[in-house]
Amino acid sequence: MTPFDSTPDPDDPDGIADGRGGSAAIPRLSAKAWAGVVLGIALLVAAAAYVGIAMAKAPVRWQDVGFSADSPFEASATYDVFLYTDQPVVCRIQALDVRYAVVGVATQEVDPADGEHQRFTTAVTTTEKANAVTVDYCDLASRP
Repeated sequence: MTPFDSTPDPDDPDGIADGRGGSAAIPRLSAKAWAGVVLGIALLVAAAAYVGIAMAKAPVRWQDVGFSADSPFEASATYDVFLYTDQPVVCRIQALDVRYAVVGVATQEVDPADGEHQRFTTAVTTTEKANAVTVDYCDLASRP
């Protein structure tokens, strides 16, 4: 094919020889590059499995349900606690202002004898009006 000829070459239907593209436009990977791709995918799968197993081993998890902050001096959070242990748990609830500064903190003890799934509404005394009230964390209670 010449630069002035628009008729494709019958021996080169994909236009590889004249640079029009075709399957040669995608570079072929060497065996070393394929090994790197496979190794990278294997590492990502291993990391995802590690994170998943670590989260599954957690003795407690929680889910925020809602909050109310009707007063500048008090707010409350409603949340669910799911226990996967027979040990007592303590949850820390924090109230935040519009700049995400902590304006109040409360703790809630969770007794596993009351069930695996429990719902709590915890009041938090605040120094100013809270814009949000959430569970900061839940963890095993320390022993005396």
